[in-house]
Amino acid sequence: MNENILGAVLGIAIAAVLVAILVLVFRWLWNTTMPEVFGLRELSFWQALKIMLLAGILFGGQRALDVPQHMSGDPAPTAAQAE
Repeated sequence: MNENILGAVLGIAIAAVLVAILVLVFRWLWNTTMPEVFGLRELSFWQALKIMLLAGILFGGQRALDVPQHMSGDPAPTAAQAE
């Protein structure tokens, strides 16, 4: 039981660190590009997080990790294989 709890806590911690890294990279890209090119203000960490969450909701960020079948190396199943 303790191993399951430890694994869950470790998984959540790793996910939080990965999200923080993604937000920091997004914020850095925004703050080095957008103010200079479009005259927009710089973002804080929390503003960058909110924009990334919104983009994930609007554009389906979970699909970004899906590998198209033609690129995965697996042949597409034929009708005969499906039966």
